[in-house]
Amino acid sequence: MISSSFNFDQIKPVNPLLALFPLEPYGIKHAYRVFKLVDKICDFVEISIEKRQVLKFSALFSDIGKEKTMDVNHGFKSYQKLSEHNFLGKSRFNNELCRFLMQCQAIRSDELESHLEKYQIENREEAILSLKVLKDALALDAFRFGNFCAADLELSCSKKLVLFASQFYRKNLNQDFILKEIEDWLSRTNNN
Repeated sequence: MISSSFNFDQIKPVNPLLALFPLEPYGIKHAYRVFKLVDKICDFVEISIEKRQVLKFSALFSDIGKEKTMDVNHGFKSYQKLSEHNFLGKSRFNNELCRFLMQCQAIRSDELESHLEKYQIENREEAILSLKVLKDALALDAFRFGNFCAADLELSCSKKLVLFASQFYRKNLNQDFILKEIEDWLSRTNNN
């Protein structure tokens, strides 16, 4: 028999947003870094505010379906999981660009055109640029694995962020702070 004076009433319930994310190395801290890196890269490229919001949303949830390190289908699983959670009530992100970004993040650049045919996206150039932004943010966060190569970056402006990404990874990120910032951002993004 286990005897303990532990008070189970003091246990906090699991945050429903946090529950969406896998454990590290692809958990909420990774998602937050990619979210921030996407925002930084967008400062250098000409992209609409609406597309920037879709990119940031996709960055946050692009790896929630990841079950193992080398899982080329995790983008499909991530999109499915987000769909099952009704896009967290953010119907404006239930669109073809978000689906394309999440599902094609592991596709090689030379294969993008053929994959783009499967999506009903009007502005193909902007969709490809958006995917390059997401892929570069993911590549910049790969610093933590020690397998980063600047040649893997699609956009020249992303190379300006190598030092920032390295320093940002070393920053001690508090999970409660991250959750609050993400929840605040989500609450500011309306459904229109």
